[in-house]
Amino acid sequence: MREKFNKIKSVFTRFRGLATLGFGNITAAGISAIFWFYLASLLGAENYGHVSYFIAIASISSTISFLGAGNTIIVYTAKGEKIQSPIFFISIISSAITLIAVFIIFSQIGVSLYILGYVIFSLATSELLGKKLYGNYTKYLITQKILMTGFAISLYYFLGVGGVILGIALSFFPYSIRIYKSFKESRIDLKLIKPRFGFMMNSYVLDLSRTFSSSTDKLLISPMFGFAILGHYQLGIQFLSILSILPSIVYQFILPEDSSGNSNYKLKKYTIIFSTILAFLGITLSPFVLPALFPKFTDAIEVVQIVSLSIIPATINLIYISKFLGRGLSRIVLIGSGVFLSVQITAIFMLGQIYGVNGVATALLIATSAEAVFLVITNRIFYKI
Repeated sequence: MREKFNKIKSVFTRFRGLATLGFGNITAAGISAIFWFYLASLLGAENYGHVSYFIAIASISSTISFLGAGNTIIVYTAKGEKIQSPIFFISIISSAITLIAVFIIFSQIGVSLYILGYVIFSLATSELLGKKLYGNYTKYLITQKILMTGFAISLYYFLGVGGVILGIALSFFPYSIRIYKSFKESRIDLKLIKPRFGFMMNSYVLDLSRTFSSSTDKLLISPMFGFAILGHYQLGIQFLSILSILPSIVYQFILPEDSSGNSNYKLKKYTIIFSTILAFLGITLSPFVLPALFPKFTDAIEVVQIVSLSIIPATINLIYISKFLGRGLSRIVLIGSGVFLSVQITAIFMLGQIYGVNGVATALLIATSAEAVFLVITNRIFYKI
């Protein structure tokens, strides 16, 4: 009896970090989902598409200024290397420059502040993940979503649609205290970046391609079909983000674990199985859920059904990305992301012109599957060699 108790205790201890991450991500995703769904009903399709368009611009600009810092901090901090201060320094300087450039181009204060705020928050949370401080990470994640909801909705009633983006931007800034503490703990030694520069640049291009992959569709849909269609598509993507909660939690857990040499094979296997169940639920439930909750967004039903299938290859991608990054093989991940982006852009132009918003959704599914095929084949070839 005692032996069984010790075994259960050992399993709980081993996956306590995963449970903490799971609680944090599920809670934060729940708050975020309620926020975006409420925003959709509040704004209507066209204004919802308008917000999505500028958030996409802000996301791309943030990633440009982030310089691949996220994965670099997680991987090398997990290895016990103190590289936070120099990476924090160059990322913040870069985001300040990008902020000014974006404001000159778009004259959108909310979009501009989003860039700096996002970089600050991402640096802080990446350090927490690298140090495996999952409890603190969970607190950061949940409080940011609460602040986002409060600020964005309040400012909407004062400033309109622009207030939503400004509110989201302001929700990131309270976490700058973490950056300040890291600067006090260690000096800024830019020489520490040089040995990791190759990994950082590969991660940077990977982040860029990932962000372009998740945002290019929104930037293309708006001029091709208008903000109203973009609003319907974005609502479908929001449902996909809910299905992606578990795979994202597992990825955040296994990346530092893979970096430390722990494979967690069974966990990865069960995650893929569960993602298949999620895809089935997304396909079967969307015709009932959307008309009941969003009667003005019925055009998003088929979008949800199509993109729900992409959760399966997307989960496979995250698992192999973690495996390759954990071994410092970021170039393989980068090529896979390039496969995704090139296939998606080509498919959007080909299928979007013929099938409209459903064609764009299909392009996402095809691109995600193409990346999964590439990563699986590359993994077998690499480890066979």
